[in-house]
Amino acid sequence: MSLEESLSAVEQLIDKVSTALLAADPQSLEQHSTALRDAAAQFARVLEQSTARGMPLPASVKKRVDAIGDMLAIHRDNLARLSAVTDRQAAGLLPPSNAASTYGDGLNTRAAKPGVARIYRSAG
Repeated sequence: MSLEESLSAVEQLIDKVSTALLAADPQSLEQHSTALRDAAAQFARVLEQSTARGMPLPASVKKRVDAIGDMLAIHRDNLARLSAVTDRQAAGLLPPSNAASTYGDGLNTRAAKPGVARIYRSAG
């Protein structure tokens, strides 16, 4: 695979990840993110091979790589925002796990002093 082909593959997958993020589609996001990681690794190998042969990186490729880096930074920020929103939504639906239970600690233990419930004791 050539440098141009591998770079184009990365760019196409970034577009697919962007679409999945905007659609909030977790299955598509996971699938395209995995493919993007693999394509980025392939691009890194091809880039390493071309620099090992002494081929300089063309300015157009450098500009495209910088654009990919900028886009990945934006994706990281958007994923962090989406994660925060999801955490807030889950917190609104589920009680905190450290909340005390309504009727005791749940260990089915009896009180040390059996007797009348405190609600019925006199104030004096």
